[in-house]
Amino acid sequence: MDHAPSPDSGFFDDWTARLRASADRPVVGILLRGSHARRAATAHSDVDVDVLVGGAPYAVRRAYFAEHSGRLTHVSVAARDVRSWVTRLGEPADWAFGLPVTAPARLLWADPYWRTRIDLPVLCQPADEPRLEELIATLGKVASARDADDPLGVRLAAADLARLCPSVLRLANPAVRVVSRRLAFAAALDLPVAPPGYREDMLRCLGLRPGSTGQLWAAAARLVTGTLPLIRPYAAEVAEAAGPDLADALLDGRLERYVAQLGRPAAVAPAGGPEPATGPPSGSREPAGVPAPRTGQWVTVPVPDAPVTGAHREVPQPPGGPDRPSRLDPAIAARLRRTPDGLVAAVVRQHDSGEVLMVAWMDDEALHRTLTTGRATYWSRSRREYWVKGATSGHHQYVRSVALDCDGDAVLVSVEQVGAACHTGQRTCFSTELPVTGEVTS
Repeated sequence: MDHAPSPDSGFFDDWTARLRASADRPVVGILLRGSHARRAATAHSDVDVDVLVGGAPYAVRRAYFAEHSGRLTHVSVAARDVRSWVTRLGEPADWAFGLPVTAPARLLWADPYWRTRIDLPVLCQPADEPRLEELIATLGKVASARDADDPLGVRLAAADLARLCPSVLRLANPAVRVVSRRLAFAAALDLPVAPPGYREDMLRCLGLRPGSTGQLWAAAARLVTGTLPLIRPYAAEVAEAAGPDLADALLDGRLERYVAQLGRPAAVAPAGGPEPATGPPSGSREPAGVPAPRTGQWVTVPVPDAPVTGAHREVPQPPGGPDRPSRLDPAIAARLRRTPDGLVAAVVRQHDSGEVLMVAWMDDEALHRTLTTGRATYWSRSRREYWVKGATSGHHQYVRSVALDCDGDAVLVSVEQVGAACHTGQRTCFSTELPVTGEVTS
């Protein structure tokens, strides 16, 4: 691809002088942002400039076309008063899907008084708060548009919902910082802890995959109903952002009930008549109500082939193991003796009483996640997927310690068990006593 050369320093010097001369307020600083500051500009990239001025609150945008070496360049100028510009650095970026931002900048000129205050090699903006309340409300807007047979309304609300979802899922995921809108989008799509089918549902809601109104509703509902159990351990953060009632609703199941309620198309009862049936009419193509999680139900969490930006580097899969990448510490991986399909047994016990709760299987990556997230994560041999204990049922296992046995073919996971460990609803999977008829001799 033939790229035109980026504007040289003379270009920026000329435009710095022009911007200072044309400003109707005292200029205190001029910064270059965007792809040119990141050294990622192409022949078609805009030149993005922040002009900082003194005085009262002020904001305006101007656009120019500059000719340089026979080629036109679009120059986009955002002028703000310097104090509100500095304040804005403490607010989330509206394009970053709720993720924190670290974007390079280049100071072109500054008043001596302000130079030390705005000469920043990178512009950092914090992550957005978990916008769970807005996520739930937006799902209601999708349902309302669906019931009103308003396809455009469904698409608009579903796109808004998809943009909100990563800010909520961020609670359960490794930290990641982004430098551009494109990289923010990629990071938002590749969050490793996410509902089943998350990437495809996000793309469909954002309008990047085709889908009918019913398919859009189903995708939006899956995003929300799959996100709720993943963030339940972070109810304290939700309470801080949106208040205690929403956090309590997350913990006691009211949010799941509300999502299930939205899944039933609205109907109006005739005057004086009985209440209408809450389910969809016979033969309807609308999806059935989104079911609330059942006691003991487990969820599978698909994992992308490559780790998310900022995650630990991958290590080679040990010989004989399955073709699944892992970020497990190589020193730990070297001590494992795996089955032919690359697994070790995980014996799970209550950390304080020693009660044996269950036995499951882990591969290297499941063990890595268990050690680094504090949530017990296993590999399903039948579904060939990772699953996090309690992600749907709420019967979480918070890891207190993990020990490797002497042969390296099993691990002992000591946990704080919330609720039942067994999928049958029993506290332990070992609840069936077998008769022992042999005599015991001392």
